[in-house]
Amino acid sequence: MGILKMHYGKGYLNIDTEKIGDYRVLDKDIYVENGQNEIVTRALNNPIGSPSLKDIVKSGDKVCLVISDITRYYQRMDIFLPLIIRELNSGGVKDKNIVILSATGAHKKQTEEEHKLLLGEALSIRFQVIDHNCHDKDNLIYFSKTKCGTPIEINRHAIECNHLILTGAVTYHDMSGYGGGRKSLLPGIASYEAVSSNHMRVFGEKEGSGINPYCKLGNLYRNPMHEDMMEACDTINPSFIFNVILDSKGNYYKAVAGNYKEAFEKGVQYCDEVGAVHVDEKADVVIASAGGYPKDINLYQAAKAHSSSIEALKDGGTLIVIAQCPDNMGAQESVDIIMDYENNRDRERFMRKTFIPEAYSGYLICQISSKYRVILVSDYEDNEDNEVIIKSGMKHFRDLDEALKYAYADRNDLFTYVVPNASAILPKKWL
Repeated sequence: MGILKMHYGKGYLNIDTEKIGDYRVLDKDIYVENGQNEIVTRALNNPIGSPSLKDIVKSGDKVCLVISDITRYYQRMDIFLPLIIRELNSGGVKDKNIVILSATGAHKKQTEEEHKLLLGEALSIRFQVIDHNCHDKDNLIYFSKTKCGTPIEINRHAIECNHLILTGAVTYHDMSGYGGGRKSLLPGIASYEAVSSNHMRVFGEKEGSGINPYCKLGNLYRNPMHEDMMEACDTINPSFIFNVILDSKGNYYKAVAGNYKEAFEKGVQYCDEVGAVHVDEKADVVIASAGGYPKDINLYQAAKAHSSSIEALKDGGTLIVIAQCPDNMGAQESVDIIMDYENNRDRERFMRKTFIPEAYSGYLICQISSKYRVILVSDYEDNEDNEVIIKSGMKHFRDLDEALKYAYADRNDLFTYVVPNASAILPKKWL
């Protein structure tokens, strides 16, 4: 008997392999020779398409340093931020002239404790974190509109400085292809109207056509969301970016720094290098962990596991998503779009009129559940007796063994892929 450990919150759930029959694990076990600090330092010392950060800035400059929010805590900003700030200090920038702005996008305001986690103990003594508020018109500056009509309206702190530095991680993203780079600007520190307009690009041209096929994990080619983000970045022209690329265990694999276009493009290559997994055939069943905390802090975040897993799943196959979800859905708007409409055509119609980014995960889950048999293993609690989960089309279990028994009840000859960290892995047939 073998045991497979699946990330679940801050711990694990175990799969007894005798209960799943013929299976293959989709993961990448890439050995990283260097330590985390060395990876960061090497990237900063070898910027792509740009002078080094300490040579860009000078004494007296004001710098806005954009970081991700707590939902991206896995980036371990407390590792790379001290080294970036050391570079700025070396270039003559004093602490008092550095503003740390958290790219919350349309996410909720963070707590003081979460700010401390982002910065780490040492930096939290020296700096405060400012949360971007996409609804605060007084702290937004308007520039123009993109070709798609998205208003380029950006946080004042990022504009009223000598240098804007974007940080984050190049990861797979279920709409824009990849996270990182330009995404820290739009949607990260943009207005709610800008976020909504950009996200609207996820749909095809005609009503009823559903999701644009180019808006998918691991794809930038003809991806209208990505193109819209890049146009906004071209307008603002950040001075520098720094992005990490993580392996499936959550450790730094590589890091990139420098020009916002060229460094991001290199980061995308590294992301595929560490995350893309070849599959010869699609499976009858995919068992996927969202990746543990904070990737499964709620279903809104964990839905990324749905998107990646179906790339390895046969039409009509069974998807088992393992996600603790202590904050349940995490976005009331996702709950509303599930509960207020009876079918995805009506949900799409509503989203096309008023795109609500927080509602998209609810729509996406319903869309996937209409094409596959989706089972959620979770602590998700619903005061309405799981009505949200039921109406989404998913089947809910709190016990993994019970979920496996249900999934394999009819047949024991099903081929299965097991994905321990679905948010970091992208199955591809053409590698």
